[in-house]
Amino acid sequence: MFFKNYLNGLCDQLDIKFKSHLRPGMNSADKGELCELFIKDFLTNYLDNHYKAFRGGNVVNILGEQSPQLDIVLTSKNTLKIFDDKGLYPIETLMGVFSITSNLTLSKLKQDLSVLTKIPKRGFCFHMEDFFGEKFRKETHKVWENTIPFSCIFGFTGDLTEKWIDELNNNLATAVNKSLCPTIIMVNKKGMFEKFIRKNHNDEIIHYYEFVPLESPDIQGYAFSKILFDLYNLSAEQNYRRPDYGNYFKADY
Repeated sequence: MFFKNYLNGLCDQLDIKFKSHLRPGMNSADKGELCELFIKDFLTNYLDNHYKAFRGGNVVNILGEQSPQLDIVLTSKNTLKIFDDKGLYPIETLMGVFSITSNLTLSKLKQDLSVLTKIPKRGFCFHMEDFFGEKFRKETHKVWENTIPFSCIFGFTGDLTEKWIDELNNNLATAVNKSLCPTIIMVNKKGMFEKFIRKNHNDEIIHYYEFVPLESPDIQGYAFSKILFDLYNLSAEQNYRRPDYGNYFKADY
């Protein structure tokens, strides 16, 4: 029970941090900055050996395209520091994205969904060693196509409800690139939507959301266990391929 209780306690810690820093008349920008800092600290504390975590910045590709400003970006651990300094992260190095808000409403959710779709997941170029073989190359590229980046829309408070499920699944069904639809949408200690992937009888990949209530103190840490579990599993993918930085060094952004 240790780890279950520990993860449940994380929910309480974040809730206390958020509430204890609130003050009368506090503007939304200050609230947002604090919320981003709290989540970045969580990611750094538990995944620092696997990723680099940054507040703010834009994802770019070799075509010169650029995403909107993102709240928190996770990149491969071996990403060249020159990109960190500029706050520009090549799409080949992108592993995770977090959109953070103090209060997640349906309107705010739609804004965040729109931002994620503008990540330029095209115009990429990887190098992969021949000894991995063609079969493995194709399999790991499918993982990259369907599951990277891991993305999470996180609200410290909000009116998230199971009634949003139809709208989310309709949005997912019509999305051009389903990997840019969030992996997890959650409000701390209230509930979450989790994206699942399966194959149908025609061997086609199907994406869909399911709702998980988190109001019971006994299961509130489930969302954090999923975040850590999914990001840990995906961290291995950065060992199989490396970005072709040459095209980025020829351009400016």
